[in-house]
Amino acid sequence: MKFLFKNAKILKDAYADIFDGEVLVEDGKITYVGKAENLRADAVKDCGGNLLMPSFANAHAHSAMTLFRGVADDLPLKTWLFDRIFPLEDKLTEEDVYWGNMLAAAEYARGGVTAVADMYFYNDVIVDTLYKAGFALALCSGANDIGGGTEQALCRIETAYNKYKGDRLKYFIGLHAEYTCSDALLEGVADLAAKYGAPTYIHCSETLEEVGECTVRRNLTPVEYLHKIGFFDYGGMIAHGTYLDKGDIALLKDKNVCVVSNPSSNLKLASGVAPVYSLLKNGVKVALGTDGAASNNKLSMFREMYLLSCLQKERMKDAAAVGAEISLDAAGKTGWQALGMNGGEIAVGKDADLVLIDLSAPSMRPLSDIKKSLVYAADTSAVLLTMAKGKILYENGEYHIGESVETVYKNAEKCIKRLLKEANG
Repeated sequence: MKFLFKNAKILKDAYADIFDGEVLVEDGKITYVGKAENLRADAVKDCGGNLLMPSFANAHAHSAMTLFRGVADDLPLKTWLFDRIFPLEDKLTEEDVYWGNMLAAAEYARGGVTAVADMYFYNDVIVDTLYKAGFALALCSGANDIGGGTEQALCRIETAYNKYKGDRLKYFIGLHAEYTCSDALLEGVADLAAKYGAPTYIHCSETLEEVGECTVRRNLTPVEYLHKIGFFDYGGMIAHGTYLDKGDIALLKDKNVCVVSNPSSNLKLASGVAPVYSLLKNGVKVALGTDGAASNNKLSMFREMYLLSCLQKERMKDAAAVGAEISLDAAGKTGWQALGMNGGEIAVGKDADLVLIDLSAPSMRPLSDIKKSLVYAADTSAVLLTMAKGKILYENGEYHIGESVETVYKNAEKCIKRLLKEANG
């Protein structure tokens, strides 16, 4: 099937100039980008002069935690995690994760996100929801062995790595965090990464307490320890990276590790502000994630872009630090590349993962600098249409994610009421 976007302002990627033209999509791939050529197609979308841009990649998420939105607010990280979230997660069923993921799918589609790195429970359910809806999906192991079962955890990780492979589907070998895993598990995952030549994924250096405790126990920072055991030998990603010193940054650069910043979640949990300016200056790639809706509480890449730029301006006392284009790139092309997916730019041969932005919104006018307005003024309400590999997931209030939003809302409410009752009990 051929789908034509015409009469559009086109932003190929974060650093490109915007131009007027059209984009042709054939069987989920972009086959033409350029000036109007009166191309023929099975379906035509007149963009009305609005902006067509690449969709976003949410490079760190716990999608089904949408169920926990608003139930563990205004708490420090350890209290939030151990006293509120873990008890709820102990009661999670596959049905809960299904409806939590579907709620996230609606929010992603409404916000222009079509690629997700998801670290949570019940991988088959995540695939049956997000992947089947049309999202590019990178499953990320979040294993730990707090209660034992090291060998079983390693077996599950290896099995999953070999199971979840396909077009727009992959699995990252990894762990929850250094502080929730034994040395045997950490080293075992490093060995798995070496066996398969695979990149890894882990929460790392999220809080000052985490870094301090690791330094006391090991006389090494979390990054130094993981580097020492070969955890990063084939690259990968760390989520958060809020407390990284110069030595850590050099090691991450050496191993081509991408730092996925989650500014909203880190602010809300008072975890800190990542040294994004220093990371970028030293050649470390930075992508963006929302974390889970239990700690954010919104799965909006627009808010993450705004905070990524503005927090660094304050941190560096420099209003020019981490400009709008850098944030756009972190939310787009860099995230797609870090996940190993074929998107993040409007170019021939790329998957047709596209977002149409409403330029008639008051917050987008005047059209002085559209790219800066995307980062500093826009929000999810500006999204008119979201397409994932040629499939429209959202358009003008209509969702095409496999379930009606009314059904999703009803079941999500039912799930969290039951979870709260059982956890409190």
